[in-house]
Amino acid sequence: MTDPTDPTVEAAMALLREHGPLHPHEWARLLVAAGHGYLADMEELTEYIDHPRLGYLADGRSAALDSLLDGRVLTHRLTAVEISSGILDAHPDLTPLLPFDDHDPAAGGLHTIFRDLDDDVFDERGVDDPDWPKDAALLLEPDALADFRPGDLVALTLVDGLLRLTAAAVPPAAAPDLTGALADLVPQEGPGPLDDIVWQLLADDPALLTAPTIPLGDLITAARYMCDGDFIAAAGFDFAAHRGQSHAAAVAAAHHLTDDETDAVMAFTALIGAIEHTPDDERERAVDAVVATAGDRFAYLASPNAARAAFGEAYATLRAGTETLHRAAAVLRGRGPRKIAPTAHWLAGKAAELDGRATDAERHYERAVSVDPNWDEALEELARFASDRGDAVRAIGLLDRTPGGSDDPMYDLLQSFRPVDRPDLGRNDRCWCGSGRKYKACHLGKAEHPLEQRAGWLYQKAASFAQGIAWRPLLLSLAQIRSAHDDDPMALYHALDDPLVADVVLFECGAFERFVTERGVLLPADELLLAQQWLLSERSVHEVEAVRPGEGLTLRDVRTGDRLQVTERTASRALRVGDFFCARVVPAGATTQIFGGIEPIAPAQRGRLIELLDSDATDPAELVEFLSARFAPPRLVTTDGHPMVACRAVFEVADTAGIRRKLSRRFGAADHDRWTWTEQGSVLGAANLTSGAEPWVLEVEAMSEPRFESLIETVGAADPGARLREQTRVPAAELMAQAQEKGVRPHQPVNPEDPEIAAVLAEHIRGYEQQWLDEVIPALGGHTPRACAADPTRRDELIRLLDSFPQQEQPGAMSVRRLREALGL
Repeated sequence: MTDPTDPTVEAAMALLREHGPLHPHEWARLLVAAGHGYLADMEELTEYIDHPRLGYLADGRSAALDSLLDGRVLTHRLTAVEISSGILDAHPDLTPLLPFDDHDPAAGGLHTIFRDLDDDVFDERGVDDPDWPKDAALLLEPDALADFRPGDLVALTLVDGLLRLTAAAVPPAAAPDLTGALADLVPQEGPGPLDDIVWQLLADDPALLTAPTIPLGDLITAARYMCDGDFIAAAGFDFAAHRGQSHAAAVAAAHHLTDDETDAVMAFTALIGAIEHTPDDERERAVDAVVATAGDRFAYLASPNAARAAFGEAYATLRAGTETLHRAAAVLRGRGPRKIAPTAHWLAGKAAELDGRATDAERHYERAVSVDPNWDEALEELARFASDRGDAVRAIGLLDRTPGGSDDPMYDLLQSFRPVDRPDLGRNDRCWCGSGRKYKACHLGKAEHPLEQRAGWLYQKAASFAQGIAWRPLLLSLAQIRSAHDDDPMALYHALDDPLVADVVLFECGAFERFVTERGVLLPADELLLAQQWLLSERSVHEVEAVRPGEGLTLRDVRTGDRLQVTERTASRALRVGDFFCARVVPAGATTQIFGGIEPIAPAQRGRLIELLDSDATDPAELVEFLSARFAPPRLVTTDGHPMVACRAVFEVADTAGIRRKLSRRFGAADHDRWTWTEQGSVLGAANLTSGAEPWVLEVEAMSEPRFESLIETVGAADPGARLREQTRVPAAELMAQAQEKGVRPHQPVNPEDPEIAAVLAEHIRGYEQQWLDEVIPALGGHTPRACAADPTRRDELIRLLDSFPQQEQPGAMSVRRLREALGL
């Protein structure tokens, strides 16, 4: 999707505001005429532009919603809970307003909330009903409705993008008849998208809803149509059946199910619903009814695909805890066909795992395999249990019995822990370990790997646990953050296996603690003790003090000052003395090792990262976002914190004498009709008056939009008759990208020839250097660089920090030479 702030997107929205709804080909031609690309590219772009205020109409046109809805009046009849909470049920009366969410109701804006996502907001506002509202709601100020009573009609109007809420006139204006219009727009065979159809109504009739009338939902009902969620259909349409069919189709597609398997999964979901939502005294009858209705359909749950889908659907709907799943599994065991007994035992095992009862879960999986020795799902689960127990041979044997078992992520690792026999010893010889027992009774067929080797295996066991269904939402949300700056369509998929994402789920999100609590009973005793030690280990920032390529590193923990000898074969070949990185360093038998990835840290990041790691209030998502910022394109800002944008405007001016006098008064004397706007040594903008042919031309330039607007206001005040001939605003990052396209290779530091870009980089980095001199730096013990330079007892630490920075000067990086000069070093 496109970026709403992209200049082409903004240009497209401006055209739609000017011309009204347009078809893609019309839109594309106007964009091309305005100089925004080639027609072929534009026609494709207009199909996929993503902007919060862009609406796609039912007839294929697109519209700028802020223009389409400006001045339209939507009404809504209030309920007691809405008045007391300051929350309006948006469906369907107010749904056209939802695209105008700006998260600031106090400023006259809108904030959209949802019951299943914003429970805390509803709780704070005293809403007790967990099912209200069913769809989106609008959050107002807490007392916004205090002057109203239940049944009152309120009118909501957008004027210049701001929400106005007033009491509607009583009686309201005559209600328009939407019957004919909706008959033309709503599909006869099923539901249509409510938003598209309502926006089409407004586009087709500019007078519609320009005065308070009865609520939109009532207008739709009066026309003999009905709404459900985001859809509208003719009265009498069975939305429940439609939702069920759509959901079944989605489940079938997601799990590659046959029609019979899909029916079986839906029957199991109905069984879960009957158990979960029926009162105790009626539950047995409800279960009987589901079983009778399902008939032979349950038999298709014998398929592992269908079993996985059934578990996923059940987990997504559980409210009363795992007891519902236990009961449903018992119903399948007792009343389903014998062929689904493995599925029933497997489901019971999954419920026991969710409860944290590992040994009970293992027992259920064993029963599943006893009924069907080749039932894949149970074999895979038992392989995980065998791995947790340290029995690589059994785990490999179980995986070998499943299709594609050798592709399992833990398969190759397990191979490295197979026992190695001693061909020089006979079965009845004394064992090599010195126990005095016979080899066959002691170590024959058994592995004996030191703990430092098994540490990686232990970490993999925990990582496999964190891939479970209970942790997937966290894993997905962090992977989305990690991949946010990557345009690769597979970026999210790869991020799910990212070492940092997995490690944050394990430790900062608590999965490892749960693993130790629930699976610790399975672990070998020394691995359990090691896992408990890992719970005490914290992520930190480390400086590389020595490197032994292919062997290990000597590190200094910047937060504690501790020095560590770390065994690390791969990273030790890439890291250099003086590098800094963020990682979790943990004990591993007689060694110290790193698990969970190594995140390189730039000098300017260290202080903020240490603050995040020191704070108990740091959210895991915030940590992942900070450590993933290195993947983002460069964000250039001016010294006053505004995004760098190369802005230029050209005016035709007549009163040159007045312009000269007033610009000189504002910016100081001109240099050959060029005025430079400077403050505290920084150049903020420039104005250049060009002589020659009439009229005279005044060109103004600035590197941020606020400065540019100030210059334009200054010109207007100096010469009210000045005519703006042209203006451009180009983000600095775009200028840099253009420079790279002209020949700067991606792996080289950007060294643009364009003087504007060079000026951007120079201004940005010099301003940052001046700020850095007076920042509190955790790596300097919480002191500023300037204070350390003046303190002989701290100067060596400052010099050491500067020595760790890149010494070669390059655009976009602080200059160590300039820093030393500023600090007198």
